[in-house]
Amino acid sequence: MSNDNKPPLGSRRNYLKAVGVGVTVGLAGCTGDGGDGGDGGDGGSGDGGSGDGGSGDGGSGDGGATTGTPTDSMSVEEVVIGANHPLSGFLGASGQAMTNAGKLAAMHVNEEGGIESLGGAELTFVSRDNAGSQEEGGPVEQQLIEEDGAHILTGCFSSPVTLAATQVAERAGIPHIIDVSVANEILQGRGLNYAYRIQTPASGMAGNYAEFMPEIARSNGQTMDTASLVYLDNAFGQSIRETLVNDLPKQNVELVEESAYSFGQESMDTEATRVKQADADAFIFVGYGGGGIRMMQSLQNVDYRPPLLTGTSTPTFTDEDVIAQIGKFANGGFGNNYEFDYTKEQTDKIFADYRVEYGRPLGVTHAVMTYTMVKVAQAALEEAGSVDPDDINDALKSITVEDHPAAMGPIEFQDNGENANALSPMLQVQNLEANVVWPERYAQSEPQF
Repeated sequence: MSNDNKPPLGSRRNYLKAVGVGVTVGLAGCTGDGGDGGDGGDGGSGDGGSGDGGSGDGGSGDGGATTGTPTDSMSVEEVVIGANHPLSGFLGASGQAMTNAGKLAAMHVNEEGGIESLGGAELTFVSRDNAGSQEEGGPVEQQLIEEDGAHILTGCFSSPVTLAATQVAERAGIPHIIDVSVANEILQGRGLNYAYRIQTPASGMAGNYAEFMPEIARSNGQTMDTASLVYLDNAFGQSIRETLVNDLPKQNVELVEESAYSFGQESMDTEATRVKQADADAFIFVGYGGGGIRMMQSLQNVDYRPPLLTGTSTPTFTDEDVIAQIGKFANGGFGNNYEFDYTKEQTDKIFADYRVEYGRPLGVTHAVMTYTMVKVAQAALEEAGSVDPDDINDALKSITVEDHPAAMGPIEFQDNGENANALSPMLQVQNLEANVVWPERYAQSEPQF
């Protein structure tokens, strides 16, 4: 689909409805129920915010996968991708949507003939439940390897869980391709050889915000010389804060006020009062969906609307379920997160097939990273021509993946496992709908002030 055919100034919600209407051919005919979102995983919906549910596979998957390197006389029938996702608890809805997207991606690969270099081997996407608990990250990873025979691993949404899981994958020598988890320290400084990340880490998300938001504001006649910040006081929030402190001054933005809040904190009126007193040009929120909902309520409680209402690495202004709970106060808010590339026909098919397969629209942006992870795994398997983990790992270090639905350039991994072309585009809430507004290459609509 060319840029001329994308919904130029329309809403994402209308786009989702359009691509989901009139589809008559189902993939497997199963449906799933939604669930309440949780205040937990990186960029997650947050408690009090409902996420996109669907049928989550909390148990072990099919066993019996053929392993080993195929020869001229042998082909592999099945390649197992093991997903370490939160399928229950506060993060269950988001984790289930991510698992559904992974299964859908595997279906699409299989419909197209499977892995050609492995004699048409089919992908099986198996998901186990880590419940968003750091203590479960390692054991679940081990189960996926030992009980499900996973050749490639993914997950885990929450950064502490991913830290534990990738350590297990490293010891086992099985590639783990992170779909969602933003803390810098997951990859940086750990010397991991079998871990890779598709999305932007915390430094990348905050770096994209620090570059994009002042440019958007100033090019539209707005002032952004000062900013205030409220961030979640955990590894995720601290990583974002550290980058903002370093990068905002490079864009001539002075951080004049900052406050940290605790996970599960019920009221943010004190933080909102400090933001009001600072009265900076821009307010920046960093946290999960539940925290974002409470922060917006506290700003209303103290009768203050920042000139520029913004956030980074938060669903507060990017997840429409969270936006709906905030209400009209969210209109005009800017935030950056990972997102689909709505200019691609591939995205049309994903949204349409997801709705048919799971009985509801795909409403969780995290799902783009899991779908994309399967496309990366497919490319690595084709390059390796083998299910030997070291062959797959070598392929991951060398491939460039252009065939994916994420709003970013080709995926290629650096020596530390980070994606060299990772990107977190800016979205704006317009009429209670989140639309991509920057960079222009991926924009659905223009910024509104």
